[in-house]
Amino acid sequence: MVKWMKAGLVSVAGLVLVLPLFTSPAEASSKVKVLSTAKVAKQAYHGKKGNIYSSAKLTKRRYRMNHYKYTTWYAYKKATIKNNGKKAKLTYIKSGKKSGWIYSKYLTAGNAPINKQKRLEDIYVAYNKILMSASQQVQTNGSAFQATYYTISDAIYGGWNDDDQSVAEVKQDKSALLKVYALFKGRFTKSQNASFSSMATRLKNQEVTKSTHDLVVTQMDTFSSSLANQIEDLN
Repeated sequence: MVKWMKAGLVSVAGLVLVLPLFTSPAEASSKVKVLSTAKVAKQAYHGKKGNIYSSAKLTKRRYRMNHYKYTTWYAYKKATIKNNGKKAKLTYIKSGKKSGWIYSKYLTAGNAPINKQKRLEDIYVAYNKILMSASQQVQTNGSAFQATYYTISDAIYGGWNDDDQSVAEVKQDKSALLKVYALFKGRFTKSQNASFSSMATRLKNQEVTKSTHDLVVTQMDTFSSSLANQIEDLN
């Protein structure tokens, strides 16, 4: 009995000696010391990896940068910290309502790259939504059934090339075409952008009446065909 109790005491003592070797998260975070912080001029950054923390002491991770590869962040502050005896640089960044501290080495200056696939899918959805405000004839001829620039281009080319709509329908189609153009505005070469802007302005300012019906239809046909040809080459 005495031997058993002694063995038990030895085991407990062993636990007492071992337990202090484990460090709690709070104790781990206390090893991070903020040496200095300073405001900096607002600058755009983006990144592909690294954690974004709630404070410069790295106490809590808020976000993972690899989930925001196509997000542009803006820097507002810098900090120097000492983590486990080693100095490091942090940057305080914000994007919309999201914010936090990240190791500066994970940031690249400049706006984030464009998520081309998502942009195409968004345009596809927006195009078909705009189409619902056009005449029935344009809806039938101009529907895009796949999210590709070629399909959208072909749909635009086929949508606005008939001249048997009423004045009211031409007004609908004119408005819809200008909205479609807005989806792609600025996506082309400098000279092409200037040409499209000029055509869009003329069409916008042209009143639709019985006497101008044919003129507006011709303008829409020219505008939509030219626009479609250039959209086909986008990526």
